[in-house]
Amino acid sequence: SRYAGYEMPLLGIEQQTGNIPAVTLSMEEAVRTGVVANEYVAYYLALTHDLLVTIGVDPGRLRFRQHLTDERAHYAEDCWDAEIFSGRFGWVETVGIADRTDYDLRAHERQSGERFSVFLPYETPRREHRTCVVPNMGALGPRFRGKAKAVADAISASVPGPDGITLDIGGEKVAITPDLYEVRDEVTEVPGVLVTPHVIEPSYGIDRMIYAVLEHAYHEEIVDDEERRVLRLPAGVAPVPVAVFPLMNRDGLPEIAREIVSGIRGQGILAEFDDGGAIGRRYRRQDEIGTPFAITVDYETKDERTVTLRERDSMRQVRIPLEGIPELIRSLIEGTRSFTEL
Repeated sequence: SRYAGYEMPLLGIEQQTGNIPAVTLSMEEAVRTGVVANEYVAYYLALTHDLLVTIGVDPGRLRFRQHLTDERAHYAEDCWDAEIFSGRFGWVETVGIADRTDYDLRAHERQSGERFSVFLPYETPRREHRTCVVPNMGALGPRFRGKAKAVADAISASVPGPDGITLDIGGEKVAITPDLYEVRDEVTEVPGVLVTPHVIEPSYGIDRMIYAVLEHAYHEEIVDDEERRVLRLPAGVAPVPVAVFPLMNRDGLPEIAREIVSGIRGQGILAEFDDGGAIGRRYRRQDEIGTPFAITVDYETKDERTVTLRERDSMRQVRIPLEGIPELIRSLIEGTRSFTEL
C-alpha cells in the first residue's frame, strides 16, 4: 500500500508503561507486530504524519501516542493522538485517530431493527457448512401473532443455549423454548457475505496545527551584527510565495518588476511587489512573514535580461533568465524543482 514502508515514531502502550522512548517503526511492521490495531488505522497515522511534516511541523518534535486501555473510549478498539511539542505548552494533543469498529452501526441496528450491513458478492458462490436455526412458524404464529416475524428473524440470528433462547423484542424479554425452532446442519451455496462497515474517525485540531507550524517555523539569528527574524514556512504553505523588488525606483526597473508580478499572478500564484526602503530591509520584511523567494530587478536585468532570485532560509542568490520566471516559481513552490539545482 501507499504507506506500508512509511516510518514514524510511535509511543505505544508498551513504551508508556515501560517508561521508554517512542520507537520508530514502518506501518507494515507496526501492524504485523500488533502495535497498531490494523492497516486502516496505520494508513491514517501515516497520512497524518505526512501531512503535518509537509505543512511545516518539525518531525523531531512530533510523536504519535497510543491511548492506554483506561483512557480509551468505550467504542474504540484502538486510538492514537498526534502530539506536537511546543516550547511554551509542552506536548500538545493535536490530532486524534480512533478505530470505532462497527460499534455505531451495530447500535443503530439493535435499536432500529434495520440492517446497516453491506452485501459483498463473491466472484463465484461458495459452498459452506453451516448450523442454521430454523423457526417453527406453525408454532410462532398463533403464539406471537403480529410479532411472529420479528421473533422468527431474531431466532434465526441467535445461537441457542441448552435451555433455549432469550430474545429482546421491542424492549420485552421473550423466552423461546426449543420446541419453537429446529437446529439443522446444512451445506448451502453462499453468494456473498454481509459486512457491517467499520469507522476510522480522525479529528484534527486545525488551530493547534497552525500554532505549531508557526512556532516551529520561527527562528532568530544574528547576520552581519543584526538580528534576523525568519519564518521558515514551507513554500506551499507560505501566505506570500514570492516577492518582487525593483532595486531602484527609476530607469524602468519598477515597470519590469510589475510585469514579472503580473506574469506570476497569471499562474495563480500570489506575488507581492515591494519598492519601499533599502533592498536589505525589504529582504528582512519578507523573511519575517515567511516569503520563501524574492526576485530583484536591477540594471543587469535591462542589459542581460536576468534577475536575482534569493532563497529565504539560505539567503543564497542566483541569476535566472527573465523568460520562464512564472513557471520556475511554480515548480519551486510545488517541489518539482529545488533551489539548489539552479
